[in-house]
Amino acid sequence: MAKGKNMKIKKISAMALILSISFTAFSPVLATAETTGAVSTSLTRDEGSGENPIVKAKWEANVDKYTDDSTAAGAQFNPTGVYQSNKTIAICAIVTDPDGLSDINKVYADVYYPTGIAVGEHHVKLSDQDGSAGAGCGLLMQEDSLSRLSKSDGYTLFCNNVRNQNNNLPTFNTGYDYDEICAADGELMKETAAVYCTEKDLSYEDPSGDYRTLILAQDNYGKDGVLDNYFEYLPMTAFETDFSAVNYGTVKLNTHKIINGDLTWDAMNQGKASVRNVGNTRLYMKVWQDDMGLGKTDGNWNVRYDGRVGSDASFVNYNPEVTRQLNNALDLSEMNEMDFSIDIFKFPPEHGGNSYTGNMTLSATKTGHLTCNTAP
Repeated sequence: MAKGKNMKIKKISAMALILSISFTAFSPVLATAETTGAVSTSLTRDEGSGENPIVKAKWEANVDKYTDDSTAAGAQFNPTGVYQSNKTIAICAIVTDPDGLSDINKVYADVYYPTGIAVGEHHVKLSDQDGSAGAGCGLLMQEDSLSRLSKSDGYTLFCNNVRNQNNNLPTFNTGYDYDEICAADGELMKETAAVYCTEKDLSYEDPSGDYRTLILAQDNYGKDGVLDNYFEYLPMTAFETDFSAVNYGTVKLNTHKIINGDLTWDAMNQGKASVRNVGNTRLYMKVWQDDMGLGKTDGNWNVRYDGRVGSDASFVNYNPEVTRQLNNALDLSEMNEMDFSIDIFKFPPEHGGNSYTGNMTLSATKTGHLTCNTAP
């Protein structure tokens, strides 16, 4: 900085130069928009004395803390299948500390997305206030703190409800089981161990798969006790539409009539068809329709239909009474338009009128999740 001043000021006395240098040496360093400074920081963890906490057992369940949605070992949960509706689960653990429960500072639960699964560009968790897409790919969803239950509530929950009604639910740490934990003279009864629980929301659009859950018990010196397992978010393929009718309008013979959908969700606008994924799997839409009374000639249908999901997809044609899968998969929570079209090759003379009505059935089939990019 002093050198810069010397470059700009050519005429200056030696005494003034000495004073300027002296002043600069005792002045604070000022950061400007054009300069940055790298500063390293460090610390040493005080491990103190004593022993690590122990997580004896852990489990996930519905909000009643002891049921889940399957009879299989461990926890399995069904999503709601309802747009923007969460599935709330409970996460519980039994924690002890050789130095006494008063030495426990906090108990945490870390839940991780399934590995190898990308949630997709349309996935936006309800908890993302900024509207950013969830991460997926095995990364941490969130860390939550658990609260300690009373002695009677904790013992009743684990030793009565879980043990007697869903005994394959928990994961046990090595050396622990129901008999040890629930003994009449055991640590739950003596309050040298306790049950800790919290509740967590899974979004309707969180992908199906196996979620790793890690319990971390930490004492006042930062010593850790950990135990992890997995719960399964069961697959549900579900969609909803904002229309309940398709009106092909006035149709000419041998003329391809297209009825376009749109990207605006409006259940009152029956003329513009939209569909959205409300399950936790990616899906393809499927369509079936009758002949609307148009019949056959020489064994061939007098009508043919087309459908697609999204204006960038090609139409898939289908005859009456045949189920066809449409192009373009719907990603997690994605909404898109549905376009339909009709070709009529002959109007049957015996119909007795100009109006034709029929029935269409929409369905869906699941397809694989998007995979994570593992490239460096």
